[in-house]
Amino acid sequence: MNKSLISILFITSLTVFSQAQELDKAYLESLPQSVRDDVLLKIDERDEIDKPVYRRQSTMVDKVDSDIKIVKRFGDNIFDMMQSTFMPINEPNFDSSYVLDFGDTLELQLIGQKNLTENLPIKRDGSINIPEIGKIFISGLSLDDVNKIIKAKIDEAYIGVEAFITLVNVRDIQVLIAGNTYNPGIYTLNGNSNMLHALTMAGGVNEIGSYREIDLIRNNKIINSIDLYDFFIHGKSGFGERLRSGDSIMVRSSLKMVTVSGAVKRPGLYELRDDNNFLDLLEYANGFSDNANIDTLRVERPYNEDTIFIEFSDMKELESTQVQSSDRLNVRAFERKTVTILGAVKTPGTYTISKGETISSLVKKAEGYKDDAYSFGGILQNKKALELNKIAVQNLYTSFVQKLITKSDALFASESLPFILEELKNSTISGRLIAEFDLDVIKANPKLDTTLDDGDIITIPIKTEQVFVFGEVNQPGAIRYYPSQKANKYIESSGGLLESADKSNIFIVHPNGEVVNLNSSSKLSILDSKNNETLIYPGSVIYIPRDVKSDPSMIASIWAPIISSAATTITALSILDGK
Repeated sequence: MNKSLISILFITSLTVFSQAQELDKAYLESLPQSVRDDVLLKIDERDEIDKPVYRRQSTMVDKVDSDIKIVKRFGDNIFDMMQSTFMPINEPNFDSSYVLDFGDTLELQLIGQKNLTENLPIKRDGSINIPEIGKIFISGLSLDDVNKIIKAKIDEAYIGVEAFITLVNVRDIQVLIAGNTYNPGIYTLNGNSNMLHALTMAGGVNEIGSYREIDLIRNNKIINSIDLYDFFIHGKSGFGERLRSGDSIMVRSSLKMVTVSGAVKRPGLYELRDDNNFLDLLEYANGFSDNANIDTLRVERPYNEDTIFIEFSDMKELESTQVQSSDRLNVRAFERKTVTILGAVKTPGTYTISKGETISSLVKKAEGYKDDAYSFGGILQNKKALELNKIAVQNLYTSFVQKLITKSDALFASESLPFILEELKNSTISGRLIAEFDLDVIKANPKLDTTLDDGDIITIPIKTEQVFVFGEVNQPGAIRYYPSQKANKYIESSGGLLESADKSNIFIVHPNGEVVNLNSSSKLSILDSKNNETLIYPGSVIYIPRDVKSDPSMIASIWAPIISSAATTITALSILDGK
């Protein structure tokens, strides 16, 4: 963002922050780009909120297109597009059955004893005029028949001449599209168009129109009626006979609108004819899903101001029960959950589990741990926990950005804060839950056996002989594990602390995901008493954050999700190291 724009935003925000310290422009420009963008966005939001209001808010709302519904009917997406003009789109793609009429033009090419290329427009009387042969009436005949007739005439008139006939120009026709269509009116189409082409040009059927009863009217008589489900569901070819000028297409009102939900392959809202039943509805929905419980079929039916339920004891009742509009057929699914277990188990993979299944039973399905499995470092990632953590971290980040704008705390005068916020913004959010993976411990206390949820992912790392030291040290990385060695020894082995280190906020992340903050105002040289109380395990992560002058608990709230996620990543990567 250029300096002039930053200056404008800064000046316009002065009225908002008149009670707080001014946000220095140089400080703003020193922020990392991602953090600066969020700060400027927050300033814009505050400016908008604090603008004076000189008139009442409008009661007008944006108009919603009539074809946008909460539940789309099956087939609606077929007509997502419509023609933007009433003029024809002439893109011929014809087969030999195309019927010729006035306005079409043929090209005749003769090769042999006589060479000739001639365009032959069909005249109003339905004829063409071939040089040296004369008039031939072809209107109402198929392209294939006309091809045979012309070749026969050429063979009679010439010896050693071969004729080639090509349709080079197609007549335009005008048809009326009426009834319950998205955009009714008179449309100009090419002569090869059928009813589906015409409906597509008009944007399709509207929300109260029928997909099952669409009539073609010619000379005030219904000469054809199509059911779009024949094409959309049954895949039948041919969309009715070709249109002629003066034809009308009438889309009738929708019939019985019935919903099928639950364990079917294509749930949705379907239109049923009077002769359809619930078995037909299931056919439209592509049948039952693999997890369907067909013993629990029932229909929810509105009845006056109440709702009644119709339960089916067998499939025959689905065929014999009369369908009513607004019925809802629900197919209950068997509750099948899948979880994934990776890493140091004998048979890793994705497993289907029963209701109430736990970590120990899943490990048993995976045929137990390998000899080098490190169950203490096991990771359980849960989708719900992931979403909650995302929200929590985002709220934390937003609150600190807001405080940065107002500089309401000494923390926000620190040059280190932008670095910390950028780390928080870019950190990988973990959905890790603290759980027990030691089967002997679980056997002794079954209450520690965690119940699994659908989509859970378990990662069992291999045993490691390393401790990881990161953050403000001279040589961050992995240090060999020594039993009973304390945190300060590992820090010394990493080259000691940098001047920028926060000596009062040293974090330990244990392999099982627990985070310990060695919170002390003392210097590292006298931290031994605290360290003596905190065990370091193989695979533990020691993290020394950058020093920021502020309340230690506030700093801990920023660093905790960052280092916890980093520790999860390190543990998961150890599996790859062991392959």
